[in-house]
Amino acid sequence: MTASGELALRSRRVVLPDGERPATVLVRGGRITAVLGHDATTPAAEVVDLGELALLPGLVDTHVH
Repeated sequence: MTASGELALRSRRVVLPDGERPATVLVRGGRITAVLGHDATTPAAEVVDLGELALLPGLVDTHVH
């Protein structure tokens, strides 16, 4: 994590309410702060390229035992 504490998760498969598309999800302080275009980021963010891995921002898995 960078000094700014911002993380940019980039994936070609981001699943959003309007469908699946390439995007970058910005996270700061453990919270999603923005969903941007695939190549967008902020200079202070640490970028993690997830490639083709599916990213589902905001999804909570409630199936626990």
